[in-house]
Amino acid sequence: MLLVVAELGARFFYSDVTPDVISDEVLNHVWIPSQVRVVDLYERAGISEYTRSVNGQGFPMAREVSRQKGDGVYRIAYLGDSFTEGTCSEVDSVPAIVERSLRVPGFASVEVINAGTPSYAPTLYYLLLKTKLLSYRPDLLVVNVDMTDVFDDSLYSATLRSDSNGDPIACPPGHPLLTTHRRTERGLEPLSASQRALIWLSERSDAIRMALEVVSRIRSRAQERQNEVPPAFAWCRTDRSPATQLDVARSMEMLARVIRFAKAQGIAIVITAVPHLEQLEGKWSLQPMNDIAAVCAQENVPFLTPVEAFKQKLGSKQPQAIYIPDDMHFNADGYRMWGEIQVEFLKSLELP
Repeated sequence: MLLVVAELGARFFYSDVTPDVISDEVLNHVWIPSQVRVVDLYERAGISEYTRSVNGQGFPMAREVSRQKGDGVYRIAYLGDSFTEGTCSEVDSVPAIVERSLRVPGFASVEVINAGTPSYAPTLYYLLLKTKLLSYRPDLLVVNVDMTDVFDDSLYSATLRSDSNGDPIACPPGHPLLTTHRRTERGLEPLSASQRALIWLSERSDAIRMALEVVSRIRSRAQERQNEVPPAFAWCRTDRSPATQLDVARSMEMLARVIRFAKAQGIAIVITAVPHLEQLEGKWSLQPMNDIAAVCAQENVPFLTPVEAFKQKLGSKQPQAIYIPDDMHFNADGYRMWGEIQVEFLKSLELP
């Protein structure tokens, strides 16, 4: 009887249990189209629930996007992961802020496609641009590189299929370690037989899933107190291992491929990066920003360095104020600040 009560309580208090994405043989995973969800995942951190819509084309936005651009429309496409999707109401996401705030001389309006997808990285940015976004003929592509992108690219390399020139063709799911490990905000964690059994049960029980999430958050806080750089953020270490150095080189080469492909299609491109809390606090290295800047200099495209811009916007405010407590993502204030920074930068470029 106690288990039944716990399960019913979990279903009442923890409604965000339906999968948001599905496997895809080319793009690894994609949004389930035509869904509207109430996201209450961060309520325990004091963040109000919000509604997330995914349109029929599989973009995390409420309205549908016409493949044919209207007259006088300047179209921007955003590539990125959950930071680009926005762990917030759509109106506070960076793509939405840019759409309503940016004006481009010579154009009547600006239209922005939000193509942010959880855990995407340069490998999947390239494939999504080539197989889907290109057909929408964007005038400008903005790529938001996250500090977990190098780690995610290392996972995607296990199943990636490329042509003779090294250009990605498909990245089906099925990393061999994902049967014995799970992907967390800290990295890949090995699972014991009992943990695998618990995860199997958690997929069928909201109560068990809630309990596992609480344990995971406690472990995250404990690791934060130790001031360690989790494996998922190995790119942010000052003492990178040889394996991490190889991962960084591979991911930066993939980013360069994204840039070269966009330019070959006549699409302007801008690169920026997501600063994480520990970087704004000075605890983690800013070398990833230098790595990205080097690629942009090599390919002759603009790079918005985010750290100093955020510090100027923050002023005397502490960086923690713009992040969700015990989570790596921005809160709505953080997204609004990041959106303002991007609008100011795009205006400085004198588009198109």
